[in-house]
Amino acid sequence: MVALPVESEKRGFRMIMKRRHLAICAAICFSASAPSAIAKPALHSIFTDHAVLQRDQAIEIWGTAAPSEAVIVTIGETSVRTSADAKGAWRVPLSPMKAGGPYTLSVSNDAGVTQQLSDIHFGDVFLCSGQSNMEMQVKASMNAETEIRRADYPQIRLYTVARASSPAPVNELPQGGSWKVANPDNAGDFSATCYYFARDLQPHVGVPIGLISASWGGSAIESWIGANGLAAVGKNAEVAMLRTYATDEKLAQASFGKSWETWWKGSFPQDAGPWAEKERAGWTAVPLPMRDWKKWGDSDLAQHNGMLWYRKSFTLTPDQAKSGTILHLGQIDEIDMTWVNGKPLAQSFGWGTNRDYTLPAGMLKAGPNEIVTNIYSGWDMGGMFGPAEAINLQLKDGSKIRLGDGWHFRKAPKGAGDPPRAPWLAIGGLTTIGNAMIDPLAPYGLRGVLWYQGESNAGNPKSYRALLTTLMADWRAKFQNAQLPFLVVQLPNFGQAVSSPTNSGWSDLREAQRLAVRDDKLSGLAVIIDAGENDDIHPPNKQIVGQRLARLARHQIYKQAVTANGPNPVSAVRRGGEIVVRFEGIDGQLVTRSALAPIAFEICGAGSDTCRFASATVQGDSVAIDAPDNGNVDRIRYCWGDAPLCNLYDGAGLPAGPFEIAVR
Repeated sequence: MVALPVESEKRGFRMIMKRRHLAICAAICFSASAPSAIAKPALHSIFTDHAVLQRDQAIEIWGTAAPSEAVIVTIGETSVRTSADAKGAWRVPLSPMKAGGPYTLSVSNDAGVTQQLSDIHFGDVFLCSGQSNMEMQVKASMNAETEIRRADYPQIRLYTVARASSPAPVNELPQGGSWKVANPDNAGDFSATCYYFARDLQPHVGVPIGLISASWGGSAIESWIGANGLAAVGKNAEVAMLRTYATDEKLAQASFGKSWETWWKGSFPQDAGPWAEKERAGWTAVPLPMRDWKKWGDSDLAQHNGMLWYRKSFTLTPDQAKSGTILHLGQIDEIDMTWVNGKPLAQSFGWGTNRDYTLPAGMLKAGPNEIVTNIYSGWDMGGMFGPAEAINLQLKDGSKIRLGDGWHFRKAPKGAGDPPRAPWLAIGGLTTIGNAMIDPLAPYGLRGVLWYQGESNAGNPKSYRALLTTLMADWRAKFQNAQLPFLVVQLPNFGQAVSSPTNSGWSDLREAQRLAVRDDKLSGLAVIIDAGENDDIHPPNKQIVGQRLARLARHQIYKQAVTANGPNPVSAVRRGGEIVVRFEGIDGQLVTRSALAPIAFEICGAGSDTCRFASATVQGDSVAIDAPDNGNVDRIRYCWGDAPLCNLYDGAGLPAGPFEIAVR
């Protein structure tokens, strides 16, 4: 079974992330409620040339101006007047408009100062979000060179939200985004799944389509959900700590450090806390130059994914201890929890990114001092990378005390699992990405949301159904649209194919996705169990994902006469020595591929390890599964496992997706 934590995607994005610090930064957390630098009325940054606005809906246009300044918004023959509030924020409603364009959108004041945008269209707008398989660009997809060369779709417009995180919701998007026309110059850098979806959908709806891509590779679903939503699913303590972090980072870091220590002591009561050890037996010198621990030549670490402890002792004069301000630890991969003199300093995340920590007053002392850091790496490279000259203690006068050599390490006890993660981390935290990449978009008018995420939650799939339900409710509230549809991409096949029934985190995650969507009448599931790669978590065939999403949108959103997503199970009943599973949503008839009969059906008892493969035959809209002792069969599983081989389809070439269903 493959159980992939958040770290599972870092290999594909390491070069992108290596120089980019992912810690929360005030530079990306500014608020549009500070009008002092605004010389004229300004539209919010989601409004640029070439934008698509949602047709046939009452929508809002918003921006900033001088406090209490009069603002006039004009588009086509519509002109609306309002006034900025005391903080300089303004917002105006627009009545529904039919698809069309181009229009000019302008905002002005009574003095005639104007911002004007051109080539604005009304059409359908879709928000595409998730982790790396949604973020993956057209230029990385299958047949990319030809796809980019042929990308000439003036009725499709693209907006990419840059990566950003914040401990609290912000108003402004990260800098640098703008709407672009889908053409060979722009398509290659855009989300492949999102682009192929629109390319396949647009001819069937005949209106301009606007795409907003807001994704982050490796991100867990919790990092996209608002604080109130997370509190509602039992994460009250973490949300409270995150709110503390937004106002008092040092207090929150110290509090989290203590909870980390409690976790360690509870997990390894026989192992003294290395951050406060008196004896130093069992520590070994870190080989120089500092690098990936898998490259040290230590056979125990050559394949090690997990934790390693590092420590460094150094001596300070009284004046140095008083003037130490910033601890620079160089590049670290990927989660560090750091102590100074036995007191927790900070936890942060990054794939080979620099760690620079401001030291609280009194943490250093005259005489011997010690840094201890626990580093967790779940995939690929791990540890402290230096370089040595980047590891130092910076003093108030700007001078630095070198700390780049003399480090020692100790292995964590066997059985050490994933350590706790601070809620303010970017891709592994809570709500931080949504705060910076989704909240600033609201309430931009949307026709639907495409959600492709789950790989980073496959290690803990049982909570995903509630989290996905919460995400959908949370975003509907943000965008002030209780009827906002979600088109969810179910995880594809990935990992080792097995020859006997097995439990699987990826299967449990797929089932959680299926059930959450089944219970939400506004949403639909795109099944791509046949579109993955066993050894590549980023399968390049994003064209088929886009095709299935487009078909799903035609059925779910536009109510066109096409089936949605392949055969869906609706019941499993006993009939003599068989269990009969009936399907609906079939285009044509049930068919099998590469075999005369369907494979990958399992009959299961109540226990978790009671499943066994069973023969099956297609019977009209049903599959009959051999079960001579069906009185002991409580449930049917189909297409289970990380990378199952499944061959049941309908006449449109859509696969029956993985499922588990109770027998009655």
